[in-house]
Amino acid sequence: MCNRRTSSSILISVLLTIVKAQLHTAEECPAGAAQCDAVPELLSWAAAHGAQCDRLQTDNTLAIRGLTAITDIPGGSVIVSLPRSLALSVSPSQSCPIPHLIPEDVWSSSIKNFQLALLFLAETKKDRDSAWYPYIQTLPQHVDSLVHWSDTELHELQYGATELEQQFLQEAKQQLEDIRELYWKLESSGLVTELNSTLEDLVWASDIVRSRAFAISAPEGWLSPKSIGVAAFMANVIISIARSVTFMCIGAILFGTQHIGNMDLALLPVIDSINHNSSSLGHLQPGGGGSTVEAIIGPDGAQAFQEVTAAYATASNEVLLQHYGFVDMDNAHDEYTADILSFIEENVVEQPNEEQLQDVHASPALKTALSQAKLTSEGWSKETVTALRYLLASEEESRAAKSLQPVRWVTEVVLHRQLPTFGYVFKEAQSDATETRVDQVLSSLCQDISKSKTTSLDDDETALAQLQQTDSATYRRKLALQFRIGYKSLLNKCILQHIISS
Repeated sequence: MCNRRTSSSILISVLLTIVKAQLHTAEECPAGAAQCDAVPELLSWAAAHGAQCDRLQTDNTLAIRGLTAITDIPGGSVIVSLPRSLALSVSPSQSCPIPHLIPEDVWSSSIKNFQLALLFLAETKKDRDSAWYPYIQTLPQHVDSLVHWSDTELHELQYGATELEQQFLQEAKQQLEDIRELYWKLESSGLVTELNSTLEDLVWASDIVRSRAFAISAPEGWLSPKSIGVAAFMANVIISIARSVTFMCIGAILFGTQHIGNMDLALLPVIDSINHNSSSLGHLQPGGGGSTVEAIIGPDGAQAFQEVTAAYATASNEVLLQHYGFVDMDNAHDEYTADILSFIEENVVEQPNEEQLQDVHASPALKTALSQAKLTSEGWSKETVTALRYLLASEEESRAAKSLQPVRWVTEVVLHRQLPTFGYVFKEAQSDATETRVDQVLSSLCQDISKSKTTSLDDDETALAQLQQTDSATYRRKLALQFRIGYKSLLNKCILQHIISS
């Protein structure tokens, strides 16, 4: 049975970690489309080669291509067990597996995403002779990521008022430039001269990898002799430290961080047909001593004929739109990134204390917390609020924080399970004057960003409601509206919260 696990596989799932590096796009696939028709053949092919996926079936009545449960599936069950031999993958520091088609220097100088794209493209050129032909037949012929958007269409996002927004747009454009540069290096290679691969072919292969690839543990993972030796050495070090520093929480030391080792990048047939849903809690894990990759359904399971979805990682709508070509209107992980530090230095009349400002610039953690501040539906991150309190605190508050008494120092160790600094004081609310300054800065920042947009949140919501029919001419406009509504909602919530507080 797919959901049966031995004690050894449970141990392996603790030692090994398989992390999905990228979410995949839910491609539109109306009933009768060639890609949808090929999915049943994919399931049969995978099963014939050792995969266990008999709990799932394709359903062409879905609005988007995906898989549904054949019967009720209990939460936490294995829904797909895929042999690693069916994974099309590349490993760190791997030499080129097809040197007759791709020069080694081009391969070794390429990022892992491009390496997998090149390997995948070579497989597609084999047509029916490819071992992955049934899988390739199910893949979309186009992924509508931002790589393909024109400047006019990108302008519809209403991004560009801040430096971070400009960087986002530049990254989208740079992806295509990087692919073109790679193709230029391949002009005299066998991939181009013998297999007649075009730039459009390489763009498509890169789209597929960028939108569907998973990062998975290398086969040896933690179980290699070298890894076991390193782990044993580190365990002795940790035990020695724990014995000498008796007030530290040993559990936090042992389990507070996780080693994921060197990761392979892989295309996983069947598993990548499970659609993304940000609220799903499914995950991947190794099985069979590392010989398989298992997809585990979330704790709620699925009822018969219900679509099976999973969210293998958290991703904002920026990431989803830029790499995968869609926006999640109910994305619990959506966020907006802002440079609060620059805003304060350029716009706030009453500048912070010079010494505290220098401290922020000198500390990578404090500077990052303010220059790449994350705003979510829950508000600004704790790190950002802590750093902002320190920056805006009075000199008296700053001096008091830097002179922590021994009793308070030990208390911080017990509460936070790590060596404290004076910054821990600023995790707590400060004086009314400091808290008011914090609220004023955050509300002013969000108001300034909102005013830079040519339409309001209400305007965008009205426009989206009026856009009833979505065809090829209006699809990107709909995505732009959804994207704008997402980040403007976060900004509006910030304004209301901090105006009321101040």
